[in-house]
Parts: sequence; C-alpha cells; structure tokens
Amino acid sequence: MIAVFFALSQEVASLKSHINILKKIRYSHAIFYQAEFCGFPITLVQSGVGKNVSEIIHQLSKYIRIQFMISSGFAGSVNPLVGVGDLVIGNHVLSSLREVSEEDICIDSTLPCDASAVEIAVKLCNTDSLRFHCGDILSVDKIIRQSSLKEHIGKQTSAIAVDMESFAIAERANAMGIPFIVVRAISDGVDEDMEIGENMVTKGGRVNISATARYLLNKPHHIPYLNRLRKQTRLATNTLSAFFPNFITQIYNSLLA
Repeated sequence: MIAVFFALSQEVASLKSHINILKKIRYSHAIFYQAEFCGFPITLVQSGVGKNVSEIIHQLSKYIRIQFMISSGFAGSVNPLVGVGDLVIGNHVLSSLREVSEEDICIDSTLPCDASAVEIAVKLCNTDSLRFHCGDILSVDKIIRQSSLKEHIGKQTSAIAVDMESFAIAERANAMGIPFIVVRAISDGVDEDMEIGENMVTKGGRVNISATARYLLNKPHHIPYLNRLRKQTRLATNTLSAFFPNFITQIYNSLLA
C-alpha cells in the first residue's frame, strides 16, 4: 500500500476529494485515513508538524503493509527560481543536527529519494505542464521565519526548499527498506518572512482558532500577511491536487509490474 504523509489538515485536503475513505484511525494526535483510489488501497496520514512522524510510521506499520512512502504537503522556498505554487520533487533529503542559523550550515546526513519514482514524477510534470523543480530538500527543526535565513540556506546548501518532516520519514523508510519520495508544493517564497505564532497550529496539524485569534488581537497588522498566506496555501493545495491522481496511478503500475 502507498502511504502519503501530510503534517496539516489543509494539506490532506489536496487528496481527500480524489479518494473514497473507508476507515479513520486515530493514534495519539495523528489520523490515518485508510482509503481507496481507483481500486487501489491508499493511506493518508495527518501526522502533525515535526519529527514525531517516525513513531507514527512505526504504529501505522502495525495496521498495513507499506510498500511506498510519500512525504507531501507544503514547503518553503530557499531559491529565487522556486516560486509559490510550484511543485518540488526531492532528489535527496538533507538534515543538520545543529539549529540552522546564518552561520555555516553543516549537513550531517543525506538520504536519496527513489530514483524511478523521481523519474515518473518529472515525466508527469512535463506531460501535464505543471511548474516544477527537482532538487534537494532540507528538513529543519523549526519554522524558518526570516527571508534572510531562507536566502542563506539556499546559498550555503544544495537545497531548493525546506520542510520539517521529510528527513524523519526518509530515515524510517530507509530503515524499513521501503522506497520513498518527497513531493511538496511551495506555500511561502524565499523573499517572504513567516509572520505566524508558535501555537497557531495544533500538534495534530489543525488551525488553533483561539491561539490565532489571540495572536491577531495582539498583532492586527499581521492580518494582511495571514490573508496572503491563506491564498498561497490554497494555491499550493491546488498544485498537489492536480499532480497526485496520475502520480499515484503510475506508482501503483510500477509496483505491480
């Protein structure tokens, strides 16, 4: 079975409309949606933000036999050529043990994405005329808020985008001998600061309405930014929604070949 991992409920929405959900399982703050897509079994995982996804994969493997893992959702650009709404396909996933700062960035670990899956993704993007980029993805521990730090990451590393979950998923997939790929869509550009509060998203990946309301009461000048981010995440969701149906079909065809 293919398992697709998302951190946020809004990211899961990119695939929900294409599938028939058969069962919903809760584990801690995560949700597993066991479903059917064009006759194929598929599981969508809403894991919440960050590295805790590793334990969630361990638990999921008790319920299903995972044959292929996809890390998906939103990502931040660290390259001026990679814009909002663009699809990013990972060649490798990078990790740094130290907190990323505007000093020298040391990449401690690198894991490859499945080469045949990357080839399938690139071919589909070319066929469907989707704007995409293929390159390395850096997983970080905290949201990269400053545009200057995004630019620094882009200059100091081979990464074209950053996220918070892909390396943990790649590490688990590698240990289990399961093919893996990162396919994400850009929700914030390299030249944009991330003006969001720490508690505006719950551990389970949903918007914390009360925390968001308090944040906006204290910082009403950030309302235009959040409106812009809402539009950008919708654009990223639409990109993933346009890409996934053909990609999942092609991956299953390759698994069955």
